[in-house]
Amino acid sequence: MHRICFETGNADFDNWLIWIAFQPMARKIFGCSFLPDFDYGRGGRGWRDLWQDCLALILTNPDETKELLYHNFAGVRVDGSNATIIGVAGEFIADRNNISRTWMDHGVWPFLTTNLYINQSGDFDFLLRPQTYFKDLQSHRSTQKDFDWDLSYGNQLRSKKNKTYEGTILEHLILQTVTQFFNVGEHNICKLEGADWNDGLDMARTKGESVAFHTMYYHNLNLLIDYFQTLKEKYQIQEIELLEETSILFDSLSEPIDYHNPQAKQKLLNDYMDSVLHKVTGIKLKFSLDQLISDLTRKAANMKEIVLKQEFLTICDGSSFFNGYYNNNAEQVEGDNEKGVRMTLTGQVFPIMSGLAPESEARESFAAAQKYLKDAKLGGYHLNTNFHEDSILNLGRAFSFAYGEKENGAYFSHMIVMFMFALYSRNLINEGYDVFSSIYKMCFDFETNKILPSIPEYFNLEGEGSYLYLTGSASWLLLTITTEIFGIKAKLGDLQLEPKLVKEQFQGQCAVLSYYRGDRIKVIYRNDQELDYGKYKIKNISLNGQDLNDLCYDLSSVIIPKETFDQFKKPATLNIIIVDLG
Repeated sequence: MHRICFETGNADFDNWLIWIAFQPMARKIFGCSFLPDFDYGRGGRGWRDLWQDCLALILTNPDETKELLYHNFAGVRVDGSNATIIGVAGEFIADRNNISRTWMDHGVWPFLTTNLYINQSGDFDFLLRPQTYFKDLQSHRSTQKDFDWDLSYGNQLRSKKNKTYEGTILEHLILQTVTQFFNVGEHNICKLEGADWNDGLDMARTKGESVAFHTMYYHNLNLLIDYFQTLKEKYQIQEIELLEETSILFDSLSEPIDYHNPQAKQKLLNDYMDSVLHKVTGIKLKFSLDQLISDLTRKAANMKEIVLKQEFLTICDGSSFFNGYYNNNAEQVEGDNEKGVRMTLTGQVFPIMSGLAPESEARESFAAAQKYLKDAKLGGYHLNTNFHEDSILNLGRAFSFAYGEKENGAYFSHMIVMFMFALYSRNLINEGYDVFSSIYKMCFDFETNKILPSIPEYFNLEGEGSYLYLTGSASWLLLTITTEIFGIKAKLGDLQLEPKLVKEQFQGQCAVLSYYRGDRIKVIYRNDQELDYGKYKIKNISLNGQDLNDLCYDLSSVIIPKETFDQFKKPATLNIIIVDLG
């Protein structure tokens, strides 16, 4: 039986999605190079890839993924960075090529994946489980060495009493997020370091900055605030324990610094990293959640202010969009240029997905992407406009590829799907459907793309698809279609239904077979009046023949409490949920 499948009345679409749902499983089995459990044929699994592959696995059965997530957190360093490879036996490796560098986006993905797990399962206690930290020669986010460390020390962080130190999963998430608030360049934007998700942006370690992932750390700061509020309101917890050294990171509680001064941020982070260079005290202090919320709210406001004030550009033709990067000359990468407008898709995706971009800026950003990144012939969205060869040395090796190949201007499925997710998550439905239609059309042009039914990592300028096993696009696509388009998601364990289907996606009714807290469910949306999105509301819901009369209707979204579902569910069988729209 297929774990997740769809019944829309369009057999081609439904069968295609069966292959999409299979791709994350194939990648888990075969890795990225057709060799079992090996990534690029070099051994181990990449940090970013592993967390994103878990997105699809969580949708099918969060309980099976729980221990995998827990294990992976042991790869986080106390300075907020992490090991980059997880080996065949589950061991952590700093880097497969013994290169000292840090990818600045790596702290984003554990949080996004863990948040999905918590919402799908309702297992908020997961955040309070203790876990170790990874320790090796690298310190200060791979910019310095801990010369007191050697192989005999081991790969777990120790206290000054030589005991293995453990902090909660929540502490791990705090460190990966809050340290990045201070890790900024001269424009007060998070440093690009060795690269972000685009490994090809690897030549701007000195002065490069990533606006795109700056906005995602802003997003995760807000998630932390939400978590603290939930601990207070639902679990009646008023304070949490954190490592003593972390107190400096919450500067508002003692000696506030000027957040508009990048040098002040850098100094504070360096002082913290000095304090955890080799060993930690192991002492834990209690922090008031109210005070932490106040501190992080101040930080999030600063991150948002910076982007909206200096990174939303209006170019010569009146179009407006977000700058995504600074290069190693400390110059804004995007905007007007003598060789033509420069724009990246990544620079638009994450300000929208993070919620940082107001709706008006999000719409303008999408319009600019349609104008400068959408191809008139093939209909797909390019990863970037043509920067020409002069960005190789000051931004990254990606620009050594011919334009339209790989990370230089190809139709990069991963980012296109995340663009789609971002737009749907902000309720920009027609815009999201446009992006979805573009990638669906390219995937189904078998004569041109020369691939099996699936989604490849990218298409080149001729529309040929490449790398089926390499891509994490399938996980994101399955996540987007299931949770955003069909709106089957969970919120702290309760089932939430929020369909965002447009009229063209209905043939009277459509259905999804999926999982909810380990139970097999089939959600059927009935749209007898063939109404478009925005015109229909949820009129009635039944579960296994029982009308759920206690729910509030005439809304675009309805939450079924897990207690209600448990009351009417049929264990070990298919649970039918019928949703009437009108």
